Amino acid sequence: MKRLTRAELAERVGPRPPADAFWSRAVAAEIGTISVGPEVVGDTDRRARENRRRRGETGDDGPLSPGDMIDLAEHSFVVVAVEETRSGGRRYRIELVEPRRTG
Repeated sequence: MKRLTRAELAERVGPRPPADAFWSRAVAAEIGTISVGPEVVGDTDRRARENRRRRGETGDDGPLSPGDMIDLAEHSFVVVAVEETRSGGRRYRIELVEPRRTG
């Protein structure tokens, strides 16, 4: 499990990291999906990817894995699922973590 800040996440997901508007919508909805292309995952060899799928194997999760945390100021998200796209990219489903209660 990795714990990343928003800046660290931006470095990992490449040229188009999630913008302020994405994070605002994700916090309001308490869920979101971050997508990255195969060039970010390093899965650009189409033939190898197709052979792996034929064998029923999954690829590397890429820059995020289930259980990873993303911290945004007073909010945190956890990666709950990773889906491989046909092109070799990944979709990371994230959910807002319940804030810690102080008391």
